[in-house]
Amino acid sequence: MATDVKAIGKNGKALGGVIKRKKGFARLLQHGTFRRVTQLGFAAFITFTVAQHTLAGEGGESTTASAEAFCPFGGLETLYKYVTSGGSYVPHTHLSNIVLGGAVLLVALLARNAFCGWICPLGFLQDMVSKFSGWMQKRFRPVRRVVKTLKTKGAWLSVLDRPLRLLKYGVLVWAVGGAAAFGFMVFRDYDPWAALLTITEWSVGPGLFVLGVTLVASLFVERPWCRYACPLGAATGLLSKISPVYLQRNGDACKACGVCNKACPMGLQIDTASTITSVDCIGCLECVGVCPREGALELKVGLPPLRLGGRTTIALPDGATVAFVEGAAK
Repeated sequence: MATDVKAIGKNGKALGGVIKRKKGFARLLQHGTFRRVTQLGFAAFITFTVAQHTLAGEGGESTTASAEAFCPFGGLETLYKYVTSGGSYVPHTHLSNIVLGGAVLLVALLARNAFCGWICPLGFLQDMVSKFSGWMQKRFRPVRRVVKTLKTKGAWLSVLDRPLRLLKYGVLVWAVGGAAAFGFMVFRDYDPWAALLTITEWSVGPGLFVLGVTLVASLFVERPWCRYACPLGAATGLLSKISPVYLQRNGDACKACGVCNKACPMGLQIDTASTITSVDCIGCLECVGVCPREGALELKVGLPPLRLGGRTTIALPDGATVAFVEGAAK
């Protein structure tokens, strides 16, 4: 029989009470800081790898790894050929791609799309462009007016949001299926990540155009590539549906202020949902971090598809709560 254990906030505060935000140095000891440091670390590693490989050159005396060797999606693209040919790869891929691809899928299974929210350098780049846009709007009134005008006039495009989110599944099928059928990466010429990794080659192609569109769009919409076209995000999102990790909104504590919606980089409607298990959720926990109410948003662990009743709750550094679920099914 399930036990009903009420969620508690940090320091035993009542459910739904206002969370006292930290000040000074203590503000840095929050999950958002750890997330940015993690993203920055992986982005720095890829940048160093690209620079090292570029300086060494293809025919240099020293052998250096290409940054493409660290792309997990390359593992999905070359997997069919690797299995059917007894160990061969499509061009521009290596065993490391398969290993990393498997690791990312495992992360998706255990922790949803945490790779997208905490590690992916292209996602981090889009985040930084969006942050820059917000910074410019706050400090320069003309910029704020222009962005507001463009958003107002383009508001009708919001009806396309849901159908456009399906586009990434078509890209996934095309990229993986095309590589399997033709033996080369049909998606690579259009891939903004590949264009970014090879930008020092000064080659102009459709991938560079897609990258430019993505960065410009990031000035107005957070993570446009992730929302609408990323094939790796499509694969991990589908697998995340059977992940034991999910977010739950407590209606008794939530005041439907909408702060979580504004913080979500994927544009998800959180304040009206009971359980957030969307394939588009990137596990960034920004919604949890900004939530002003004790126990309103909880990160839970339970066996899918059964969402279990009893729970043990602990506090995040932000003052929000994490609940480990146990007991009988609801």
